Amino acid sequence: MMAIGGKRLSEGERAWVDPSTGEIINVDRAWQKSDKRIALRRREQALLAAAGMDGPEAHWYVLRVEDRADIAVDKSLEDANVERVMLHTEAEPKRRGGRKHQSLEPVRLPSFPGYIFVKVVSCPVTWAGLRTIKGVLGPIGGCDNPSPVSEQEIVKFQARIEQDPEAIRLLTNALKAGDKVAIDSGPFAGFEAVVLMLSDKRKVSVEVDIFGRKTAIGFDLAEVTKLD
Repeated sequence: MMAIGGKRLSEGERAWVDPSTGEIINVDRAWQKSDKRIALRRREQALLAAAGMDGPEAHWYVLRVEDRADIAVDKSLEDANVERVMLHTEAEPKRRGGRKHQSLEPVRLPSFPGYIFVKVVSCPVTWAGLRTIKGVLGPIGGCDNPSPVSEQEIVKFQARIEQDPEAIRLLTNALKAGDKVAIDSGPFAGFEAVVLMLSDKRKVSVEVDIFGRKTAIGFDLAEVTKLD
């Protein structure tokens, strides 16, 4: 047997000497550690694949992430094919070195730092998979009873915060004259109203009953929700 740094190799264990440093390495133990790392990566990949499952049981949830981890988590979710929405605004990056004429790409700034919407099938495997992503804390409501969010609410956020043309189109197509809506913000929040007309691509005119009198008021599309 051979003594190495106070430890001994058994007769069945193989050693390899690094010719550049003279370090003696236990080959069998090194392979075991490598096999464990490969198995862990495969497990993470399987869990993330489960998190990316879609179907009738998939719903939107709010995923909490660590401070300043939004961009990295969003990229990891994209790589894992998980449908997600990180609400953001674009801003011009700060210029350095006084280069006033330097052309810089706008940077994305999270509108709700610490939160990303994900559309997944809620089950233990899904949440276990998502939590393998560095920076992910878990869903609002906890992994056992997460709180789902309606797709309409996310579209409204995109229309209001990002001025997303596709979100605005979806909201516009969802409403027509005569539809009943609920007002979500402002002094009339909670009131029900009836759509009179779509003023333009981002505005809607509704009729509200205020103290027994019908009154026409204009709102942004993102400020009303269609009632079933």
